[in-house]
Parts: sequence; structure tokens; C-alpha cells
Amino acid sequence: MGLLSGCSPDFEGMGEQRLALSQQEQGNIEIVAMQTPGDNDKLLNGILLAAEEINRREGKLLGRNLKVHIEQEGDTFEATKSMIRRVVANPRVAAVLGHRRSSIAVPASAIYEHSKVVFMTPFATAKNLTGHSFQYVFRMIPSNEVMADQLASVAKTLGYQRVVTLYARDDLNRETAFLFEDAAINQGIKLVKSSSFFEKDSNYRPIISQFNNESFDAIFIASSAPAAALMAKQLREMGIQEPILGSNSLNQTAYTDNAGSAAENTIIPSIYHPDEGNPVTRQFIRQYQEKYQTEPDYNAAQGYDSVMLLAAAIEKAGSTLPPLLSTTLHYMPAWVGVTGIHAFDEYGDVNGKKYFFKVWQEQAWQDMPAIHVPYLIDRFTQNQKTQTNFPKAFTRRMHDDEHNTYLLELAQNILKFNRIGIIYENTEDGRKASGYELLQTLENQHKLSIVGCEVPFSLLDNKETERALLACYGTLSLNTDALLAPSFHGIDSKLQERLNSSLTFFKIPAISLDERNTDPNISLVLTKRTDVDAQGISGMHVYSSLLKGLKVHEFAERLKNLPELTVNLHNLQYQGFSEQPILELSPDNYLYSDSPLIRGGSTQ
Repeated sequence: MGLLSGCSPDFEGMGEQRLALSQQEQGNIEIVAMQTPGDNDKLLNGILLAAEEINRREGKLLGRNLKVHIEQEGDTFEATKSMIRRVVANPRVAAVLGHRRSSIAVPASAIYEHSKVVFMTPFATAKNLTGHSFQYVFRMIPSNEVMADQLASVAKTLGYQRVVTLYARDDLNRETAFLFEDAAINQGIKLVKSSSFFEKDSNYRPIISQFNNESFDAIFIASSAPAAALMAKQLREMGIQEPILGSNSLNQTAYTDNAGSAAENTIIPSIYHPDEGNPVTRQFIRQYQEKYQTEPDYNAAQGYDSVMLLAAAIEKAGSTLPPLLSTTLHYMPAWVGVTGIHAFDEYGDVNGKKYFFKVWQEQAWQDMPAIHVPYLIDRFTQNQKTQTNFPKAFTRRMHDDEHNTYLLELAQNILKFNRIGIIYENTEDGRKASGYELLQTLENQHKLSIVGCEVPFSLLDNKETERALLACYGTLSLNTDALLAPSFHGIDSKLQERLNSSLTFFKIPAISLDERNTDPNISLVLTKRTDVDAQGISGMHVYSSLLKGLKVHEFAERLKNLPELTVNLHNLQYQGFSEQPILELSPDNYLYSDSPLIRGGSTQ
């Protein structure tokens, strides 16, 4: 690194001082949060909210307070470099959170690495941020490559066959555009035109005139928000009304305010989906609203998760010793925050997180239901080398029983079970209600053994039913490696929870196909999408002006059958299952355990 050569300060020496001081384990644990010029304060709000929450805990953080220092970064790395040097010269600083721009984060990462400061950047997406095998550098957002792949998947899912790409002539936006072009070609999408432009220009019409007589379905723009806004205005002025695909840099008011009505039908990725059904998200939103009297956004969510994940790593490591903390972040079990699953690989890239998508319509960002799922299913199918083409299977029309069979096959590919237990009444209605017939279909298609336990529910009173269920769970816990757990009608839900809890102790995952199942002892719930209306109404209206070659109700039919996964990550981690399939599928919903046997890990 040229940055560290010649007469540069002694960063290695600073790192040794930090190492020596952290071994004393005394005083406040100090971190630095970077503030970007012109930013709203929501990133810092999220960081400070998390720090306050940690400091209110009975044990705080290893019995110590977490202290946040706020530093103002410049517009460029050169304008920020002296401040970064001052930060790393303080041996008490254990971590730095921030640097929104990749143009600052990438060169800054070398200083943090050699100074042994854990560096967690919430927004930098450049590929080369994690391309140097650094030990202390971590990305809190999926890279440009993942974002480009997901954007291309969205374009393909919406029916786009021909696109135009426009990008600013800087390293980051050029990288983003080229990655998107490669991903689009891999999806079978044709590139009609690819042009670059200088952001400082004010007239993009000569570039637009090169393709405005061509036939295409969408335009991809990679640039800063103000430049993209000007490009959008001039595109609309020249009669081009096709949807605009943009990178996450357009997810700010500088784009929508400057573009005005020209921003209509702009599609962007976002890492935050405020699902209040998730208890972690619900608590975050409530605390943020109480403190700041406003709604949190993705900035606040990223700031909050950065601190909470860092604190989880410090607690697991039992120390702020830089090498130990870094190693813990790299290899700790997957952790669930407000913005999804976080698991770092050896390079510091985050796995498990995904992009949701939004479209600007009616002067607001509207959620695009389920549009992120085809990419996840395709990624899972390819990486797990499944025999079934799940992307094709789940997007065709089928009977509910056939769909549930595919869901169970997906569960088998995730959990790799060979012997699955089922409790059922041996009548036609009883076998169907329990899911026994679904398992028989799966048994005939794959190497799978069904271990059944019969209970004549209709002939037994409550006490007899309870004894019979206890006996079945005892038998199945010793003879299976998974259980299909139906919701038994007329049986106390608390009894069912206790029975399913016993399976967790024996490290046997309980699987459910009931979207209403909230039993925290269930490990995996698989259902149809609950965010898609099969009639093409409700949230599906956003697609009416975006689809190419499809009607909304036809599109809804395709999306409705896509799987929705709810997982209890604690259970699966305790039971010893591989996290990789879960990371690839990036579930939207989570169940949280209250059992002391498995609590206190990644989702608390």
C-alpha cells in the first residue's frame, strides 16, 4: 500500500499500543462513529441508540461503558486522512464505524488494518474494500457484486429483455455498471447501449439521443444521486418513460427531491425492510421513535446493527483484544439484527444479508413484494446443487398439495434429514390433515424414510391424548432426524410447545407448513408468500406500470408460490445444522426462543 510507505506515521506501533492497552481491560470501551458532510443524522442516531441500550444493561458491556466519539469526515480521502490518523493514534479506540463513500473507506481501511482498529463500514460497496485479505476490515452491506446480481434478477423477473446502462466515470460507478452488465447478460438480457458520462456535466441530452430511438425495457443508472436525478429529468424530457433501475446511492432525498416527477418508476435496492412482525425490529422502531420522535430509516438501522453486532462479538470474545475480536467477528455464529442475518467470511464480506427493493411512485418509496426472492432461490439451487429446479417449480401454477411437497423438499435440502417423524390419526382425513400423504409423495421421489406414530385422536379424551403424544414424542426423538409438526386442533398450544421443546433438547428440528405457527420451538416454517395477493391487489399495484409482457394478476400468480421462510436460528445453531443454506436463502422472518438452553446467542 503506497499510503503506508515512506514517511507515514508508525501505524504498526500504534497497533502495538492498542494491543497492550486492550489487555488491561479497564475503563470505557471506546469506538468512533464517522459523520458524513450533508448526511442526515439518522446513522448516528442509530449508533447512539444502540450504545445507550447497551449501557443500560445490568452488566453493560463486559462490565464497562461503551463510549461513542463522533468525528466529521471530509468530502475526499485526502481531506479526511489527518483525522483518521488522529483517531488511530488513540490506543483506546477499539473500532471505527462509518465512511459512507467507498472512495474514502477503501484507502482508510489500510490505516485501520495496520493500526489494529476494527473497521466496520455500513455503506461501502466497492469490491476491493475486502480484496486485500485484511484482518480488521468488515463490510456491513452486501457488495456491488451482490447488488448487481440482485438488480439483474429483478429486471429478468419483471420481464425486461433489453436494457440501457448509463454510468458516471469514476471507479465505483464504473464497477457497479460493469457488474450489472455481466449479471444482466447472464440472465439473458440484451444490452442495447452502454454509455458513460461526467457527473459535472449539466447536459446529458447528446448521450440520451444515441439511444432514444431504440427499443428497450429499462435504463440502469450508476452515479451519485444528484447526477442521476438530472439524468432522469432529461430522459423524461426527451420522451423516455421506461423504468429506471438504480444502485443504492439513489436511496436518498438528493435523488427524489432533485428529480421530482421524473423519479417515477425508479427501482432501487434497500437493505432495510421495517417488518414490525419481527420482535427485534419492533423493539428497535419503538425505541427509536420514543427517543427521536420520528421513524427510523435504513441509515439508522445500519448504525444500530453495527453497534449491536460489535457488542455481540465483544461479549463472545470476552475482550476487546484486537486479534481476538477480529477472529470472533470472522467466525462467530450468524447473528440476526434489524437488517437481517450477518455472518462474515474470511475476507470480511457479510453473508446472509440481502437487498429488498422499492419503487418511487406517487411521491413515495413503495415496497415491491417478493421481488427479491427469485434471486435467493436461484442462488440456493446453484450453490446447494439441488436435483430439483426450485426457481422453475415455485413459479408455475400448482395444487396446494404439490406446492407443500416442494416446500418439504426444500426443507430436506436445507436440513439434510433422511428420517422424518410424523404423528397422525390413521384415517383418510387424519393422514391428510397431518401431512402424512405429502411425506409419502416425497418418500416416493427421494431417499426418505417416514417414521410414523399413530394416535387415535377422535377416540381419546384430553388426558389420554396427552399421554399418547408424550409417548410419540419420546419414540420419535430417538428414531428420527426431523419432525413434521402439524398444528393439532383442539389440543392445548402450551402442551404442543412443551413437546416441541423436547425435540430441541434432542437436536431434532421441528418443521411446520403453517404460516400462523409462532411456536418458538419450531425450527423452520415454510409457506407461500404472505406478502403477495393472488388477485393482484393490495401491495401488488406497484407492478402495474413496471411489468413487461405480463399482467399484474399473472405476475402475482408467479410470485405467490415462492417460498417464505421463517427460521429459529438459535435452534438450528444449537442443533448443529449448517448455516450456509440459511445464509443463502436469507429468510425474512425469525422465531425467537425463550428457553435458557438455547438463548443468549445470535438473536438476542
